[in-house]
Amino acid sequence: MGRIRQKYIKRTALELVDRYGDALTLDFKKNREFVERVLDLQGKMLANRIAGYVTRILKQRQRVRE
Repeated sequence: MGRIRQKYIKRTALELVDRYGDALTLDFKKNREFVERVLDLQGKMLANRIAGYVTRILKQRQRVRE
């Protein structure tokens, strides 16, 4: 069983992937820096959760392509 993510995290991550898909990578740290630059977030934890979900989405999409 995995962790359940809130809808706003999923929605934000999917929108980032749709808009900035070329700038995002499979590396969590690079995605976290990008999220912090692009979004005006209140805390570090929220940026980490969004960046983690972005990374997960990109990994899933890469597996589907292969």
